[in-house]
Amino acid sequence: MSSWYEEVSVKTEPILKQIKEHVFIKELMAGTLPKEVFNFYINQDTIYLAEYKKVLAQIGIKCSDDNDIQFFLDSATGIINVENALHQHFLKEEITTDEASITCELYISYLSRMAHTKPLEEGLAAVLPCFTIYKQVGDYILENQSNKENNPYQDWIDTYGGEEFANSVQSAIDITNKFAASASPETIDKMNEAFEKASKLEWMFWDSAYIKEAWKI
Repeated sequence: MSSWYEEVSVKTEPILKQIKEHVFIKELMAGTLPKEVFNFYINQDTIYLAEYKKVLAQIGIKCSDDNDIQFFLDSATGIINVENALHQHFLKEEITTDEASITCELYISYLSRMAHTKPLEEGLAAVLPCFTIYKQVGDYILENQSNKENNPYQDWIDTYGGEEFANSVQSAIDITNKFAASASPETIDKMNEAFEKASKLEWMFWDSAYIKEAWKI
């Protein structure tokens, strides 16, 4: 019998495929992505993660199992310790902004709403694509790139293609599957909807970075 995550992954495979085929990912893998585009992305990702870690902490608070609570609180702390260091590495001499792009604002607002106002199962499904898609993109790049020695973005690539991140992703999947196993059909539908919407927002985040999305007014 397949798990909830396996089933929803099949349904959302076209979204993942489009992410892998996006010009941002292709140029990142080739090492030809313009520096100003990557810097825009890292800057927006810093803004996103500042809120995402709060969302993960809220998800942890809503859990009842001590191990589940600890995982999400550790994940929130891990963002502070690991992600921020990576961003400082790439942005240490760059001019940055504290203003979220349109897509970044949409994504963090959506996740915050799911974590604070919806049942735990839906919140878990909404935060999961940020784990799984980054793992899949990292693996995809590592498997297909031929320039690991001279890619200026290799540190970023290695972060999401490493074993430590893989273990964290699997834990997030296992916890979500556990809740899905006892969920009603109606809840499963809501979980599927949340996972699909967050996956689409992941694509939109890459796309908004590539065009250096700006507010129109």
